[in-house]
Amino acid sequence: MSGTVERYHRRMTLRYLDEAPDVLEALARVEVLYTDLDGTLLGRGASVLRDDTGEHTLDTARAIVDINTAGLPVVMVSGRNFIQLAEDSRLLGWTDFIGEVGALRSTGRERRVEYMLGDWTADQVPEEITPYEAILEAGALDLLETAFPNRIERHVPWDSDRVVTFILRGEVEIEEAQAVLDQIDLPVQIVDNGVIHPMNHGLVGVETIHAYHLVPKGTSKVRAIRYDLESRGLRPEQAAAIGDSRADLDMAEAVGVMVIVANGLDVPALRDRLAETPNAVATRKRQGHGWAEFADAWLGARHGRD
Repeated sequence: MSGTVERYHRRMTLRYLDEAPDVLEALARVEVLYTDLDGTLLGRGASVLRDDTGEHTLDTARAIVDINTAGLPVVMVSGRNFIQLAEDSRLLGWTDFIGEVGALRSTGRERRVEYMLGDWTADQVPEEITPYEAILEAGALDLLETAFPNRIERHVPWDSDRVVTFILRGEVEIEEAQAVLDQIDLPVQIVDNGVIHPMNHGLVGVETIHAYHLVPKGTSKVRAIRYDLESRGLRPEQAAAIGDSRADLDMAEAVGVMVIVANGLDVPALRDRLAETPNAVATRKRQGHGWAEFADAWLGARHGRD
């Protein structure tokens, strides 16, 4: 096998954490972890004490305690709002988080908050209103609901208490929806956050319901992580990220090690992208058990370094 073919084969092969010595070696240098929550850290019912089947488990909680005992910082990266993440971080013994899909950052027990508004200029949001209100006043939601009647709506109650982004649900073509949003002066982007299964909704003729975020154009988890790392004085190779979705895999661009928990491999497109991402590996276990698998590998790598 030629060197070129061998490199291509290696790049296209799905790798697991326990069989990737280069990744385990890289973990020894990692000083901070960026973690997704739903489908990654949390099990069924968004519980840290249940696995993906609903069985009770202490595995994830034990791993969190081990990480906290080692004094290693964990930064939650989620679509959840400030109120939700502030409570989540308190319960888990953490302080910092990136919320609303990269649109806000909170640090320290003082909950210092910064908006992360992507390509927006300072004059596009008046000081007296929030970015969320600016998107609403620009007519973004009205335009979408008019263009796609009964096919897109607010994702209640999860759309409450947000300060930058909207969460919507429905089934629309992203390109068509973005063309609608491009009609307004405020640069707003629609992002598909995957399939959801709401118990109640007002949609009609929709077969598969997706969650969508309306965000300032240019906002992303990757951009927020890069800013957070710079603020900490750390380089990308000193960071790892873990998630379960294609959107989470984008974080590989900002960190040295990217990990996808095993349930993410249920999506063929994610498997393909993972195999093509040289610094990304999968865990053998699903959701919280997979998170614990990664945590044990991280601690083991650092212990070996010491």
